Amino acid sequence: MSLYRHISACNAHDLQNYQPFIIDEKQIGWVPHKFILHLKQWPEIFNLIDNKVFFTKDITGLDERTRIMQEICEELELQKLIPEKRKENFTVMRQYGEKPLFYLDRAWMPVFGFIAHGIHINAYVETAGDIDMWIGVRSLNSRVDPGKLDNMVAGGLPSGYTLEENVIKESWEEASVPMALAQKSRPVGTLNYNLSVEDGLRRDVLYIYDLIVPSDFFPVDQLGEHSSFFKLPVTEVLQVVEKTNNFKFNINLVIIDFAIRYGIIKADHPEYLLLNKKLRSPK
Repeated sequence: MSLYRHISACNAHDLQNYQPFIIDEKQIGWVPHKFILHLKQWPEIFNLIDNKVFFTKDITGLDERTRIMQEICEELELQKLIPEKRKENFTVMRQYGEKPLFYLDRAWMPVFGFIAHGIHINAYVETAGDIDMWIGVRSLNSRVDPGKLDNMVAGGLPSGYTLEENVIKESWEEASVPMALAQKSRPVGTLNYNLSVEDGLRRDVLYIYDLIVPSDFFPVDQLGEHSSFFKLPVTEVLQVVEKTNNFKFNINLVIIDFAIRYGIIKADHPEYLLLNKKLRSPK
């Protein structure tokens, strides 16, 4: 089977089905055509012009925008038009590092096609002649891909946290990684994808980290997001990615990236050029 199929699957979308969402004269999101009708309930907030959604210029403050968007989304939630809130705010901005425009519950980010940021950590043990990677098994209660395989540590970036702070927080919560060890996580790049989902357009940017853990380390989930963990030689992990759909949908991209960087996917692999071209620039 193909490795590239996972990149293609994570980027299944057609922007012709969406309208740009614009604030401060800059596009920050994509709203499904079918959802525009519901936004007409608030003509004083959303100006619908030339197949574009403009957020009113009358509201400019961070706190006020956050309050208005939360009130609107809570009403849409009551109308069962959008998912239930997850009670964790993300920062809405054009790209990481820019001034926040407002904060929004992470469940509602795809509804407006806003970019969501997250961190993923490849935790592994160096052995003689191979690399053993720690794999998590997602809880059956997970909202996304329950029971599927996962990175040892991965999570969205909540408002108020830096990437480094989030690495430490998620490492402890998901795998009981001590702070001193988590701080050794090495940033190695980013991955991004745009995926049409039932609620809108999921636009994720993943910040990827590598972490070498001691041979006697064993992860323990503090919050029950994983039902178990196991180690597997990364060559075998890649075989699972290539031959099955056992991993959570976006984890496949993280592992493909790892395998390329460590020479496990070699230059004579039939998809090598395609994977390198499309992994970070999928359009």
